[in-house]
Amino acid sequence: MFRYIKQALAPNIEPELPRAYYDGIQKRKLSFASGSSHSAVSIPEFDPLAVSAFELSEMLNAGAITSVEIVEAYLYQIDQHNRRGRQLRALISVAPKHELLRIARRLDEERARGKRRGPLHGIPIVLKDNIMTDVNLGMDTTVGSYAFVGCIPKKNATLVDRLIRRGLIILGKSNLTEFCGLKNPAMPPGWSAVGGQCQSPYVARHIAKKKLHWELSAPGGSSTGSAVSIASGFSTLAVGTDTIGSLITPANRAGLYALKPTVGEIPTDGIFMLSKSFDSAGGMAKSAKDLVALMDAMMLPTSKETGTNRTPSTCFRIKEDWGKLRIGFTEPTIWQTWRKSGRINADAERFMIQKYEVVVQSLIEMGVDVVYPVELPAQSTLNLEGKNCFEPVVYSEFRECLTEFIRQFKITKVHSLAEIINFNLEHPELCLPPLCPNQNDLMAALQSGVLREQVSTARRHLQEAGGRDGLDFLFSSQQLDIVVSPGDAALSSLAAAAGYPTAACPLSALKLNGQPFGLTLASPPHTEHVLLHFLTAYEATFPPRALPLPLSSVPLQDPHPEPLPDKPIIDLILHEWDTRRFSCSADALADWLNARWRKSGYELSAETICEVLRSNGRIAFRGLGDDSEGAFAR
Repeated sequence: MFRYIKQALAPNIEPELPRAYYDGIQKRKLSFASGSSHSAVSIPEFDPLAVSAFELSEMLNAGAITSVEIVEAYLYQIDQHNRRGRQLRALISVAPKHELLRIARRLDEERARGKRRGPLHGIPIVLKDNIMTDVNLGMDTTVGSYAFVGCIPKKNATLVDRLIRRGLIILGKSNLTEFCGLKNPAMPPGWSAVGGQCQSPYVARHIAKKKLHWELSAPGGSSTGSAVSIASGFSTLAVGTDTIGSLITPANRAGLYALKPTVGEIPTDGIFMLSKSFDSAGGMAKSAKDLVALMDAMMLPTSKETGTNRTPSTCFRIKEDWGKLRIGFTEPTIWQTWRKSGRINADAERFMIQKYEVVVQSLIEMGVDVVYPVELPAQSTLNLEGKNCFEPVVYSEFRECLTEFIRQFKITKVHSLAEIINFNLEHPELCLPPLCPNQNDLMAALQSGVLREQVSTARRHLQEAGGRDGLDFLFSSQQLDIVVSPGDAALSSLAAAAGYPTAACPLSALKLNGQPFGLTLASPPHTEHVLLHFLTAYEATFPPRALPLPLSSVPLQDPHPEPLPDKPIIDLILHEWDTRRFSCSADALADWLNARWRKSGYELSAETICEVLRSNGRIAFRGLGDDSEGAFAR
């Protein structure tokens, strides 16, 4: 039975990975240059694309690896393919290497003395870049905006302190849709001014005219960078935030397990949110077992919070049998978002439905209590008199959330939404490039004059339509513990409206391009343990998640380039070079531009500027002063 299930659901991806890749997944070694000496360092045998936190923890417990070695391996992978190589742009910032190694070394020493802070002791994690980290960790908190580059928070978000006290290593801050999507309605998911366009590691194809071209890359919602960081082997765990599927959708499209808890379960201080009514921080992982441990670390208060040493060490358990779960599956009319965007053809649609129905039929044959199909309320039920009810609530609460977020900075160059809008207008080459040339959503939020009564009416309608009249009715009428739907169905919106927990798990991957797709789950409020029960049983029953091709399999002409800036910056460099006198010195132009950009926090090296100039037909040199004309004339 299990063999049939795993064969039926195994991702069927073209081109297929060679058998040797699968056979050697646990037998690869990484060798890389460390520091300026470029000496080869041998890393213990694990594949960053495939290894789970659970497996790394077992290796740590067995003494087969150290946290220092794990950190170095992930830093190498990031260095190769975040801004260089595949240019996935999953991370906006990475903590200073010396600081990461110091923390890892201390955790290794604690382990050697027999002290373990938890099951994730010494394991790296990345955080979405809307979660505040103390200046001592060496990273900004930007929300993807240059307006916050260089600003200094007063302290870590409570969530960050919880992770650190459990022994996790904050490796970096992940890219996101700028302001979690509320800047421009046409802004691509996963794009921010600071981070650029985050890309899926699954679908890169070819290079033409010295540029990497992507086919159907759709990494998902605003927590894209967190999901891509895990899928690309930059980390094995990540934290994102979710408003209306902005964590669940990227997890589905990266073949991950993820959980958004009930709204209010996790403290939100130090976290930028769009809405108090809908937002929650959540976890992502390659394995359901990893997710159980991560959600423990995120949801359990520390002794400092409770003021007592009697804090529980765990609240969730790994359950690999299905037990008495009663599960309702909706009819897979199809992943509607994919259909609307023209991203799938009829064959892909049939393939996705087939994989979905294999799960349903397999569970029925195993004797799991399944109700199929159950009818999910339409997303249109969340509208009131034909109008979107999320919009007035989000616009109203966004301003309050932004004000609270700014107050938690010790030093900041902007103090209000109006100042952020003005900052963007003052730095259009950085903040308003062609990919996102305006800030209509921010302007609308600033000018929003929605009455409190209208906001309250919209919020109340969402809670009733998503909760009492929607999911609550479904749970009670069918006596369900969980409802499951295709990854892009309306379930995330319904659960978000009600503030209920949601989860994601991997299903398979498209033949067309290897893009993963998954399932979305929802359960009643404060039943995160039920969702984790489903996820751990699912992982024990069905095939492993789909992996991307090895990142180095995409042929790059130069595997070690410093990525060139985006076109608006290139145009600015050329304009200033052509209209001002820099005497052929790239260094002089770099000094002038970086002085102009100092307030924004943006900076380019003289090497990059020289490369831009030379590749565009200008005569430029490095290391020349203002009097270099004479030297050049020789």
